Amino acid sequence: MTDTISEISRLFGQLQPVDLAPRLERGIPRWPTHPHLIIDKTMNHEHDGYFCQGIVMAEHTGAHVDAPAHNHPGAQTVDQIEVDKLFAPAVLYDFSSLGLEAGELITPDMVERYERENDIRVGSGEIALVNYGWMKRHWRCDCHAQWYATNAPGMSEETVILFKERGIRAIGTDTVACEIAIVDGKAGHSLGHDKHWLPNGILIMEMLARLEQLSLRSFFAAAPLPFAEGSGSPLRPIAFCER
Repeated sequence: MTDTISEISRLFGQLQPVDLAPRLERGIPRWPTHPHLIIDKTMNHEHDGYFCQGIVMAEHTGAHVDAPAHNHPGAQTVDQIEVDKLFAPAVLYDFSSLGLEAGELITPDMVERYERENDIRVGSGEIALVNYGWMKRHWRCDCHAQWYATNAPGMSEETVILFKERGIRAIGTDTVACEIAIVDGKAGHSLGHDKHWLPNGILIMEMLARLEQLSLRSFFAAAPLPFAEGSGSPLRPIAFCER
């Protein structure tokens, strides 16, 4: 066992870690009906002799995972998700060069063309990471931050089904709602959440940062916090990439 652990450590040392979590700070974008992230300097050295902040946030703040219970009463909650569910090989689908706008949809033809051009395809038990290029273009924390969350490209239902049929364990994107296209706050279909992914145990991750830095294949690692009966959880996801 010691030799196995040493070999794993050696192999990970050959990979480049990429932090996929946006910085959690005042004013970050959020789903419009979710509460703001509040970070309060509750205890400080001068008054209390030590420093500790108080935090108030939704379960779906920053980089986060949606549990099946998010959209389905009585389904698996975040505290019931296997601790290693989000430890798996991942494949990057980088569509950032297409300059997709709010409301535009990724189609199966686009996915299959990308796979042919890059000689890569997500497989059973793996994680698909879809980069729309949205976060890099539109993430901000000022008074215009919410434009990112009230506008987004998405995926057609056929594309949602394509990923389901590949047997993936999870899918993540750099937008606020993964497959859901949004234009001026009006959301399109949510068939990954409602019909094809969450009901089939395929977890959904949203607001992943720096996807453009990933190699085509990586090893993805993240774990949710075990909130009692939680609908989801913030993550600190890391992709270990080819150097």
